[in-house]
Amino acid sequence: MIWWRPQLWVLFVCTANVCRSPLAEAMLRHRLRGMGLGRKVAVASAGTRPGQLGRPPDPRVARLAQVYGFPLGRIRARQATPGLLERSTHIVVMEQTHSDELALLAAGSESLQRVRLLGEYQPGAVAGLPVADPYYGDWQGFEAVYTQIDEALDGLLEQLLADLNFH
Repeated sequence: MIWWRPQLWVLFVCTANVCRSPLAEAMLRHRLRGMGLGRKVAVASAGTRPGQLGRPPDPRVARLAQVYGFPLGRIRARQATPGLLERSTHIVVMEQTHSDELALLAAGSESLQRVRLLGEYQPGAVAGLPVADPYYGDWQGFEAVYTQIDEALDGLLEQLLADLNFH
């Protein structure tokens, strides 16, 4: 439960909310705290079809957090809901399928105008690429997802700083 009033709310969305979106949540939260912006921007994650509500992130995500030195905190799998979408100023999905599923979940909601593909924040030639689900892959797939998210967060942070009027 958040007990302060952040200026911005970022919601990351993937399928089961155990790999990509909790990884992005933890990575962005860690960066924001390092920049002294942890209370200006709230970060959360959810899934369009979480298989096990309340499940902690995949153990390989926990390993990434340990290897790269950021905390996972108390992230647990949860369902994306219209309420979560409504309060979020930035809704960031990992692939187009997630955007389509959110459109069904919150048909007609103005919050859908705030949905962006994480890949839109990636630099240059790779901009717009979906973040592939590493769940059924190997460790290298998880490292590739980490790198892709890390690069895209640079662009997302630029947008957040602009929205906070930091120049």
